[in-house]
Amino acid sequence: MEAHRNARSVSQVAERDSSRRIPLKENLHVEFKSEKHRPQSDAEIIDNIVAFANAEGGTLYLGVEDDGTITGASSQHVDISGLAAFVYNQTVPPISVRADVVVVDDCDVVEIEVLPSQQIVASKRGRIVQRRLRSGDVPEVVPMYPSQFIARLSQQREYDYSDQPAPGATMDDLDSRARILLRERIRQTHGDQHLLALSDEDFDRALDLVVEGNEGMQPSISGLLMIGTVESLRRCIPTAQASFQVLSGTSPRKNDDPFILPLVQMFDYVDALMQPWNSNHEIKSGLIHVNISDFDHQAFREAMVNAFCHRDYTEMSPVRFRIDDEGLTISNPGGFIQGVDTTNLLSAQPHSRNRQLSSILKTAGYAEQIGRGVDVIYQGAISSSGTLPDYSQSNVGEVVLFLRRAVPDAAFARMITGIEQRRNASLSLWELIVLSLLAEYHRLTVGQMHEYSHVETRRLNSAIEGLVEEGVVVASGSGASRSFILGTLAYEEAGNREGFLRQREMSKGQRMNVIIDLARANGDVVTTAQVMDRLGLSYISAYRMLKTLQNDEILRHEGSGPSSRYRIVKSR
Repeated sequence: MEAHRNARSVSQVAERDSSRRIPLKENLHVEFKSEKHRPQSDAEIIDNIVAFANAEGGTLYLGVEDDGTITGASSQHVDISGLAAFVYNQTVPPISVRADVVVVDDCDVVEIEVLPSQQIVASKRGRIVQRRLRSGDVPEVVPMYPSQFIARLSQQREYDYSDQPAPGATMDDLDSRARILLRERIRQTHGDQHLLALSDEDFDRALDLVVEGNEGMQPSISGLLMIGTVESLRRCIPTAQASFQVLSGTSPRKNDDPFILPLVQMFDYVDALMQPWNSNHEIKSGLIHVNISDFDHQAFREAMVNAFCHRDYTEMSPVRFRIDDEGLTISNPGGFIQGVDTTNLLSAQPHSRNRQLSSILKTAGYAEQIGRGVDVIYQGAISSSGTLPDYSQSNVGEVVLFLRRAVPDAAFARMITGIEQRRNASLSLWELIVLSLLAEYHRLTVGQMHEYSHVETRRLNSAIEGLVEEGVVVASGSGASRSFILGTLAYEEAGNREGFLRQREMSKGQRMNVIIDLARANGDVVTTAQVMDRLGLSYISAYRMLKTLQNDEILRHEGSGPSSRYRIVKSR
């Protein structure tokens, strides 16, 4: 890096500013390197840049200690005029970086921004490394082994593992009974009917269940996943496993060892495992009669299919289903593919890590034809529990979906059903999201709704204006501070007009005082249902307010399930 080891020019120094633009600590996308005692070597700098390129990208800071203390970059590195060219010449394939010098507390810090690469990047020395988080969310640079190349390229949409020949598989590994189930599924869902008239051999070719291998036709990865025998799956794709667990508190009530089946049987098997743990709740109010499951079946089914369709089949980890007192967690190995994250799930263009498998699942009617299965998950979750699906625990190594258990929120269910009956049409996904947010937070601006839901503001504005015109939502203020609450019509549909008056007039602090007074009048004990009834809140809003009082050590939680309650701490 000798070419840029000279005194820096004034134009290369970022404008001096008392504010700190450098992050306070390291994470997957931020790396600090100290040059307090010695300058970083060329090899160390290149390895860190390659590691970022082979992960999610990020920024390398020279002149910052591990604890975030600014100590300044070495004098031989603050001239960045030749840095980009140096990196370009020392990486294969060549990558471009953006470099700058930031001045903080009179110290020069070199900032090198690296974008994620569409290809696997190596240093000129032949080192291939990647960045990941170890336990405690501590970032580290580790080797990337050839066995990990497929996973990386699949995540970048550069390679379709599901379209490859299944290693060691022969045509005898396809299960004729499973093929019959696949044909029947296509018939039931009115899929591509001309497939049903084909011979088994032509049927397999038409769906790409078989591909040309080294020794003629053999099952593809997708083919074996869909209709392979259990023995062949264990032998050729041992990663294609699932596990199912039910917990009560910390005690397991059901704990199935990882099991393996062709997908035409797997979906129905997991569905059957789920049924005993998915209770129904009946809500009646006048002409309204609604049955609500703990977990909306359509949302669960779509989430299940998504987990098997988009998982990384090169990772030795099962698709996991876990039910506990709070809700259902579905996790699958392999993070979101490039371009998709928790902030743009509802707006990103649908893409699959396993394109061929996805195509087969759509043809057979298992997956949404237009690839918008996430919309179905959101609609089902909101309709049943009144809360949004939670993907916040997802990371670079796995996608984690949490669906909150539906506690019968009769008021919210009556409101949604009443509005749809009056319209004689279903609410859109965006309208459901708006109503769910307002039921939970009571008063929000469009900016706050976007922050909580990550839905594009144009979609929120369109949904809100329609609801305002109907009188379901009431607006106040103007400009960016314009806020919205549920209107009298919404509360009338819910059979709770008084709730509108209470939520319009009460502050959060006043609601907290009402909860404490309610507990005192009830022998120092209060339940979530009592808070919902007194304040006209949704379950999740009442739950969060009680949890706040618990965290403030005003209330203490006792019991679980139907006996769950909150008691005033004696010291008060």
